[in-house]
Amino acid sequence: MSEKAFKIPEFEYFDMGGKYSGCKRGTKQDDFNFRFTPNEKLLAQTWYGINCFDKSELASEAEFDITRDGYHAACDWVEEQFRIWNKEHELLPPELGYWSKK
Repeated sequence: MSEKAFKIPEFEYFDMGGKYSGCKRGTKQDDFNFRFTPNEKLLAQTWYGINCFDKSELASEAEFDITRDGYHAACDWVEEQFRIWNKEHELLPPELGYWSKK
């Protein structure tokens, strides 16, 4: 089993209506960002860059059932979207901080 890029809260968090977002910093302020929003379905969305969701262009989205299987599928989907992003982008090493140059 490969290591996951993100630590996402457990299913119960979303089942109770919790929203969650996360990111990985890119070297060129081209961060990978995602968020989960539960309503009738669990909506997973991704966007790139340093801006918040409301100020950004959506890169991708998918809906999943709010079940344990749907939760696992949503987590796998975000991991796959990150792997796609990571093929063409470089992560900023954590020790450099958010605005540091390499």
